Amino acid sequence: MLVNFKVENFKSFKDLTEFSMEATKLKNLRDSNTFEVNNISLLKSAVVYGANASGKSSLLDGMNKLKNIIEDSLDIGKTKRYVAQPFLLNSETEEKETFFEIQFIIDEILYRYGFKIATDAKILKEWLYQKKLQSKAKETRLFEREKQDITLGTLFKEGHLLIDKTRENALFLSVVAQFNGKISEKIFKWFGQFNILSNIRSDDFKHYSFDKLENDKFKDKIVNFIKSADIGIYDILKKKISLEELPNFIIEEMKKNGFSSIETVHMQYNKDNAFDRFKSFDLDFESDGTQKLLALTAPIIETLQNGEILIIDELDNSLHTELVKAIVQLFNSEETNPNRAQLIFTTHDTNLLNQKFFRRDQIWFTDKNIYGDSDFYSLIEYGKGKTRDDLVLEKNYLDGMFGAIPHIALNYEVE
Repeated sequence: MLVNFKVENFKSFKDLTEFSMEATKLKNLRDSNTFEVNNISLLKSAVVYGANASGKSSLLDGMNKLKNIIEDSLDIGKTKRYVAQPFLLNSETEEKETFFEIQFIIDEILYRYGFKIATDAKILKEWLYQKKLQSKAKETRLFEREKQDITLGTLFKEGHLLIDKTRENALFLSVVAQFNGKISEKIFKWFGQFNILSNIRSDDFKHYSFDKLENDKFKDKIVNFIKSADIGIYDILKKKISLEELPNFIIEEMKKNGFSSIETVHMQYNKDNAFDRFKSFDLDFESDGTQKLLALTAPIIETLQNGEILIIDELDNSLHTELVKAIVQLFNSEETNPNRAQLIFTTHDTNLLNQKFFRRDQIWFTDKNIYGDSDFYSLIEYGKGKTRDDLVLEKNYLDGMFGAIPHIALNYEVE
């Protein structure tokens, strides 16, 4: 479970910025939208609003960059190709290091892990702490790093033989995990359940969902999910295409793995509007919204099934408001989310701004100042608690009460 994420000097975030999934003491929707892990209360979902280019995607990119650095740290080539993305609109930050920190829970232990990475990919600082979720428990150091000087805590003996094997551009955590360190490997696997989907890179998760169709049990879940969305699809078929059916110019590329096509099955009716037969269509027959929903099915189902974290940029893109609400409700429901999965997404859909649907601590905003620096804040922080449980959020947001809206003054003259 994700508790919080912090980033500094990354893309549009010049100053230290924190995103939290820790629930406040609000009573609103406590039973449905939050869950308890010993003495800590967490949110099942969170939404981020803001104008275009305000920093919504940058926040998610920061989470993705943290994950990628951890996973790529074992590959010398990839680490050397690290592309720094500091805040470039200030002369003091364009060459400064970037800060990442994340807190998460595994097996009722709260971990705090982070690092500072220079623009040349060298690790300047790295740290890992843990705290048992028990009354009066204190945070314990597992290790700390200052460049190549690494100090181990008494509970992290798994790393004592690997200090000298850690390159200056590699994370110590990743190195220890590679050598099967008990704690580090457990943390490394947790990041495999930290799934970030960008709308720009939708093909990545589209293929993932379609690959899942080869698993009969998982296919049934995907088909049932699609049927419940009321978009007219009865079944989904994944068909292998032989080399003989392919154009000559792509045969060489496909010889190793073959090629598959995805088809959707609809009910076809006769002239009297009575059911005639089932007919399959190529995927291109479907709308952009249907194709996106198909692509999202496997990540959503797997996240709920395994109690993972799913982060989606522009969830509402091409999807109807009611469909987005239904997806969010899957995570906010105890019945469909018994494994405590979490959903985080960005959107422009103001129909979701309703306190019967979201708590105020689930709603976040990004706003960019005149210097190009993104400000990030939760609705619970707005007005120092002056917002009420009965406040109409959508209207007040569109009226500019909470900020994070574009200031549009389009000007066009016809000659």
